[in-house]
Amino acid sequence: MRTNQHIVIGGGSWGAAIADQLQRAGQCASLLVRDAKTAENLAQRHVRQLPDISLAAPLTATTAPEQLSKADYIYIVVPLAAHAQTITLIKQFARAGTPLILASKGLMPDAARGAVFLPEWLDDIVPEFPSIMLSGPTFADEVISGKPAALVAASRIEAQATDIASIFQGSNLRVYSSTDPLGVALGGAVKNIIAIAAGIATGLSLGDNARAALITRGLAEMQRLAQAIRADVHTLSGLSGMGDLMLSCAGPHSRNMAFGLALGSGEVPSSNLSEGRNAAALVTARAAFENIDMPLCFAIDQILNHGQGLQDTLTALLSRHAGTE
Repeated sequence: MRTNQHIVIGGGSWGAAIADQLQRAGQCASLLVRDAKTAENLAQRHVRQLPDISLAAPLTATTAPEQLSKADYIYIVVPLAAHAQTITLIKQFARAGTPLILASKGLMPDAARGAVFLPEWLDDIVPEFPSIMLSGPTFADEVISGKPAALVAASRIEAQATDIASIFQGSNLRVYSSTDPLGVALGGAVKNIIAIAAGIATGLSLGDNARAALITRGLAEMQRLAQAIRADVHTLSGLSGMGDLMLSCAGPHSRNMAFGLALGSGEVPSSNLSEGRNAAALVTARAAFENIDMPLCFAIDQILNHGQGLQDTLTALLSRHAGTE
């Protein structure tokens, strides 16, 4: 019986975590990485971004994109800026019909709609490849350390989602299935912006009450956008919505929370911390196209991308009329 081949594109901490979990589940997994040094590190059970943690077992990695022709499943775990190049490689080397599992969080620019979520983007550019979103509240270091976590695999075709969920049985990841990839993608992208807001509130010493209010109203904005793009609002009560939001807003272990915390404390945050800067610009662009109100996301976009001061933003938010919930 032929063994399925899983190829993870991306040798960062989350790509390594996914390959590690596939291996723990008894799957045949390897990584496609950019340089030989990364491949060497993974073979020695090291992940560059996590110097204090060792992988449970060596991981096989290659720099040869030709290996994609052997893949039965391809996991895309690269920064958003590298997605276009990654898809070019997939179109060149992979077999049409190979499932693409999207394990990144964010949006892509779109001339017509301002921005599109990753499942929409893939449907537009590679309809010959089925896509499955894989998202949820996970820190890569905890997953690699063997601690349990839960994710959701989402595809409009239920059998594809349940197939991905079953692949991880035997690993530390409990994977649920969903038929709402757009809602799962939305939750994973917009929570980055809300986490920055929560971090700013903490840095400004606004208190736990204010932080809880920001998170809750941020969830309401996520639900409003979900309705506008015809995603399932109920998805946002699950792992990729409320679950990921809770984790990302829990403390500085979250890069976006740490970014906001530095801003609120008057520090200059590291440019490596935030996924949310681009997300803020793209989410607000999509919200403008859909003609919906997302005041918290718009406020964070003004701070991060248009130079608006924190106090002016806070004053503007607090002066808004409080409507019904």
